[in-house]
Amino acid sequence: QAEPILTRKEVRQVFANFPDIVMLSRELLGQLEGRLGAQAQPAWTAASGRVGDIFQRMAPFMKMYSLYLRNFRSALADISAWLGSKGAFAAFVQRASARGECRGLTFQSYLLLPVQRIPRYRLLLSDLQRHTPAGHVDGASIAAALQMIEGVAEFVNENIWEHEMALSMVEIQRALGLKETLLAPGRRLVKAGVLTKICRKSHQQRSFYLFSDMLLYSSGQDEAAGHRRVALEDCKVMDVPDAGDSRNQFTLISREKSFIVYAGDAGEKAAWMGALSQAIVAQREARGTLQMDRSQRRRLARARRSTLMEHPRVAENFDAPVWAPDESAARCYICFRAFTLFVRRHHCRACGNIVCNACSRKSIVFVGRDAARSEGRGCDQCIARLFGRDALESPPGSVHRFLARSRHSLDAGTLMQSLAALKLGGSSTDNDGS
Repeated sequence: QAEPILTRKEVRQVFANFPDIVMLSRELLGQLEGRLGAQAQPAWTAASGRVGDIFQRMAPFMKMYSLYLRNFRSALADISAWLGSKGAFAAFVQRASARGECRGLTFQSYLLLPVQRIPRYRLLLSDLQRHTPAGHVDGASIAAALQMIEGVAEFVNENIWEHEMALSMVEIQRALGLKETLLAPGRRLVKAGVLTKICRKSHQQRSFYLFSDMLLYSSGQDEAAGHRRVALEDCKVMDVPDAGDSRNQFTLISREKSFIVYAGDAGEKAAWMGALSQAIVAQREARGTLQMDRSQRRRLARARRSTLMEHPRVAENFDAPVWAPDESAARCYICFRAFTLFVRRHHCRACGNIVCNACSRKSIVFVGRDAARSEGRGCDQCIARLFGRDALESPPGSVHRFLARSRHSLDAGTLMQSLAALKLGGSSTDNDGS
């Protein structure tokens, strides 16, 4: 037995559910011939004949075209590849196209015909409605059938759009090397492009992907190097006026990360700011319609109490600052000590300024609306501003970390000494660093 030109899997790749479409078309043709054909009983007359009811019955089944249309582009791509790589397939297509019944049309042209079918049905019914006299017995059926076909066309287009959107998300997921899937109910891709992000040490071009619920961007010049996500619900977009060489900039502020980016021109900047603002508003409105059940509220309340008991310095609902670039500071923002190989730069997670280790030995725990927490370095000025001057005398890190230093001897005496030192802000812990 000769080897098949295409495998069954490859045939399905090209034709998808084409056999179902053929059966539907034959059924429609049979009903129309039974109404309009020479053997029709009763015979067709323009004054009393009807066809609108046939399209009304068949219209719901025409949604099956969506599967074929979703597959159409990939089918054309496969055919183009096989014409170059499969000699037997290319020869078969050439022989078939030369046959008289093909009327000079290519294989790809015939594959296009089902794609055009729904728009042609809509044009047909529009013409029928336009040429049907008012008060005709078939007028209401034709109008109803046209409305149903327009609904089918909208459904098919929406289905194709969702399919292409899913393919785009899968491609983004592959390009960024994401392990978790980007596909999620209700999520859609709003905008994608390249912006230049002002980083600590340099300005770097990054690929940005704005979705309906988050902003995703590559965390390095190589997209596969990693990525960062920023939830849109608590984001803010702020314009940065042009000044000198700094042009087309805007700031994105969120609780997880805040930074400045700039676009290639003013039009691109306006497009990104508009898309971000609209997506943020839409996400907030969508989230506002969701009601948190009682168990979720209790869980978040318990997590909040646990955090407040475990950590001496907790900041809730805090927006992350924009970090000052490293080259912008040669000295500590607080004590003005010059930075050297041994006096390193540190960013305060509360204000974004650059300080030395001696002026930022305390940490702050930042808690989001969903009770997620992260601990980061805080400068002495922010510690005093947020928690009072007395907080500068408290242990550098969290209570948990402070008590963990004595976990090798958790006898009652040691534990009481640790708690007393914690309460009084013992000087021995201040010298340990963080």
